[in-house]
Amino acid sequence: MAVNWWLALIIMVVVNGIVFWTLFMNTESLSKTARKWFYIVANVTGLLLVVAQFIWMDF
Repeated sequence: MAVNWWLALIIMVVVNGIVFWTLFMNTESLSKTARKWFYIVANVTGLLLVVAQFIWMDF
């Protein structure tokens, strides 16, 4: 059970790390709307991966 939670935490940290790296290290400027939607889509994708991981590992 603890392994599921650690794996979920790792997935979300990696996804948010990619988001922050992309947004802060990007040399091209993005609009606020584009940043907001990129952040939302990335986090929803991460949450879907976490839910799938819980289902796959028989929560």
